Amino acid sequence: MKRYSLLGFLLILCFSFRGQAQQSSDLLYDSFNQRFLNPNKWATSSPCFTQSILECVREIRNGELRLAVRSYGAKDSNEGSQYGESELHFIKPTAVRSIATQLVVQRTNALSCATNLDSAHAHALIAGRFFNSGSADAADDMEALLIFDHSSTDPVGVLSVGAFMHWQGQFFGDVSLPPAKVGQQIIAQLRWDQANHQFIASWTDVRTGVVAQATMPYLISDTTTPVFPDKLLGVRAFTPNCLDTKFRSVDMDAAFDDVTIKP
Repeated sequence: MKRYSLLGFLLILCFSFRGQAQQSSDLLYDSFNQRFLNPNKWATSSPCFTQSILECVREIRNGELRLAVRSYGAKDSNEGSQYGESELHFIKPTAVRSIATQLVVQRTNALSCATNLDSAHAHALIAGRFFNSGSADAADDMEALLIFDHSSTDPVGVLSVGAFMHWQGQFFGDVSLPPAKVGQQIIAQLRWDQANHQFIASWTDVRTGVVAQATMPYLISDTTTPVFPDKLLGVRAFTPNCLDTKFRSVDMDAAFDDVTIKP
């Protein structure tokens, strides 16, 4: 009896693992377990050092990808803002239809200017150009973005989560997801569901397993590859200029790990 029970248990276990493998076709792209970033997987195209940036980080630290940036606003104007970014781009983005990553926003701060209407904010994000509407014009590449944003008007430690699309110079299709927190371990995912002509944005709380998800449908032809294919992980900072004796600054520091993709 013990022999048959053990055999039955092994068969059940075998079918269980097989079912799990069939349910998930996500591929581990990078676990950042090397000393340096892999040039066969990643490319850089963002100017990590610009006039408004004094601090910018793109490195592997403690087995994770660390992206950080601090941007300073100009002191000679109450209009406009300064922009800073630290990003990592997929080396072969065209075939990637889904990106998921473990994410922890480790620190963020945004200092506004009372005399400038521009928002002081920063975000960590997954973004990409997924298809072209058929014109072969780069302006008709469809971009989708999932962001974890903190602005000067948000409570301390709170991240507003949202997703939207960008096409022909316009942002549209905005959706909001429940807020996340600085220091919270999450899994962020942005997926192109071409069969249903929509994008799916989600984030999962690693500790509780609770999933927040939203869809972004579109009515645009999606059978042509983008003119400028691109997929990326990044942090971005937007700092308002301010006529004042002190600089305004915005910063974001985030850790990414276990990036998975779905072709």
